Amino acid sequence: MAWVEYLIDSLKRIFLKKSISDFENETENGEEGYDSRFNDSTSEERGINIKTYYENWENQTFESLLQEHGCVELKFLINNNEISESFSFCNIGINYSITKTADFNFRYRSISVLPKYRERGVCSYLLLKSIIVVLETLENKNVEFSLVNTVKIEIEDRFSIYDSILTEKMPNKNMQYRVFLSENRDTDLAQLREMYNSKLEKITANLKFA
Repeated sequence: MAWVEYLIDSLKRIFLKKSISDFENETENGEEGYDSRFNDSTSEERGINIKTYYENWENQTFESLLQEHGCVELKFLINNNEISESFSFCNIGINYSITKTADFNFRYRSISVLPKYRERGVCSYLLLKSIIVVLETLENKNVEFSLVNTVKIEIEDRFSIYDSILTEKMPNKNMQYRVFLSENRDTDLAQLREMYNSKLEKITANLKFA
């Protein structure tokens, strides 16, 4: 009977949707939305936690990000309150990269926080953390990071917010980027970690009473 077949198909779709949802929320250590690469004891002691959601539901691990078209969304929480609005980046492959010279190419496709928390350094913090994590993993590879500038605050030079991190600009395409060469990895990481630690101090103070 047709209605029986329809009911069976509906149940199959519900079961499949639930299975996918459950799988999406699993990470390598079994805790929902948690990847230790993006979290450290110092930030966690200050109430800061980054949740990770890999878009490849068949492979909810950091390794899926290293595959072409792999994507991850990061959510910034302080004292269990989510304040990031949107923050994600993808492995775009060499064909869509800017320089066509790097081994891996990542692009930030959406960066924003809730209006109440803008201008407190959250996006820069996430930007630094994500770059550090990738460079530590791909220590012998040249890596390009690019960003389409979507700054939502009123400022004369929108590129100035991230230009200490992504140093090259393409104003005609509203883009800024940087290629991190493997031969400079130790120096680059030392600089990025120093910036990250400074941002952690500032962000803790800025959000303490928010």
